[in-house]
Amino acid sequence: MPLPSAVSQDIASSARRLVQAILDLLFPPRCAICHRAGFELCPDCLHSFTRLGRAVCSQCSTPLERAGLCQRCAQTPPAFTQVVSAFRYEGAVREAIHALKYRRRRALADPLAQALVGVIPSPPQGAELLCAVPLHRDRLAQRGYNHAELLMRGLAKRWHLPMASPEVLERLQAAPTQVTSDYATRLANVQGAFAARREAVQGRTVAVVDDVCTTGATLSACASALLEAGAHAVYGVTLARTP
Repeated sequence: MPLPSAVSQDIASSARRLVQAILDLLFPPRCAICHRAGFELCPDCLHSFTRLGRAVCSQCSTPLERAGLCQRCAQTPPAFTQVVSAFRYEGAVREAIHALKYRRRRALADPLAQALVGVIPSPPQGAELLCAVPLHRDRLAQRGYNHAELLMRGLAKRWHLPMASPEVLERLQAAPTQVTSDYATRLANVQGAFAARREAVQGRTVAVVDDVCTTGATLSACASALLEAGAHAVYGVTLARTP
């Protein structure tokens, strides 16, 4: 007789934790930044993260000389209500995010989520559901995991909020690499790229989680899809913000 699904998942989860504990004993983790043994991220490197500060755009968190609304948000209002970010995307934060995304250091997601909560202890006002920025299925197959989803899990257990399943917000179109793209190009690349399921988000305030906010174009496109599906409001939450 097959085991109930929940029991099977609990057994699998326990087995994974046991295997990881054995591996950590035999091969202690090393800090992704300074390589100090015994840590995914050592305390010294965590303390070197530069906080974003208060002189930011009140809507997209772009660093400014004085707090207020940035010119971009004033001229082209994004679909999200607000993006909140913890750190400047530079130095140790940048290296840690690259390790999480490109060096398969999945275990970094939890200490990074803890670092974010250390700066932003509470979720955005009224948030009822956490949702991760999705990867296109081809990119997900290539990488094997969604780093934003791993960060979301770390936030969910600390903020005590439910998580949306991956199919609630889907990426329909694969976008080209946008590292050097300007805002207009990024916005065009993600226009209509996402779709959301109405039954999961209708009437709810959703917080969308990602690693970095660069221009806010991706988060705005996600917010547009969620609002079109009936969400009441959409916030963005990111570990870091580009200067």
